[in-house]
Amino acid sequence: MTATRPYHSPARQVRRERTRQAIVDAFIAQLGDAGRIALSPAAAARAAGVSIRTVHHYFPDAEAQLAAVAAEVETRLFPQPPPLPRTPAELPDLVTAVYRASEGQLPLLRALVNSSVGTEVRRRRRGQRLQAIQDVLASIGAGHGETRRAVAVVSLLASADAGVVLADQYGLTLAGAGAACSEVTRAIVADLTAQAAGTDPS
Repeated sequence: MTATRPYHSPARQVRRERTRQAIVDAFIAQLGDAGRIALSPAAAARAAGVSIRTVHHYFPDAEAQLAAVAAEVETRLFPQPPPLPRTPAELPDLVTAVYRASEGQLPLLRALVNSSVGTEVRRRRRGQRLQAIQDVLASIGAGHGETRRAVAVVSLLASADAGVVLADQYGLTLAGAGAACSEVTRAIVADLTAQAAGTDPS
């Protein structure tokens, strides 16, 4: 008896990918709701024109939904992810690259900053970058307190929070904000290096 091989329909696969993308897009649209604290599968189903059962077929729980949104946001902001810094001297370039990649994505950045669920999405997608910042600043060898403060400030400079504030409150373009944050990062690295060497940074 000949075994029947499963048939994979290219057209069906395309439809599945379109349905999945429509649901992800609907979830991302929810990031713009300032008071939203969790993604809503029911709202995503209505926006995507599918049943809630279909939403749960692709994304069965909150973990899967957040992971999909985080991955899509990362792809939109960084079609080609900026290389993670390996030395302190590369940190300003990382900050510049983050802002350059965000050009044209200010509405998405605002949504990430202004909603609770957006904050959770950002936490998931920034883990590697924040760890790299911490590692390269720690490698300078300054004191624990000085390094901790430097990590906090540089992490903020390389974030949507800083970009949105500099754009919305001070009228900078994201490119201009990136240049300013890159210069501040360079100064922080120089100061921390001087402290580690026991010299006066001025």
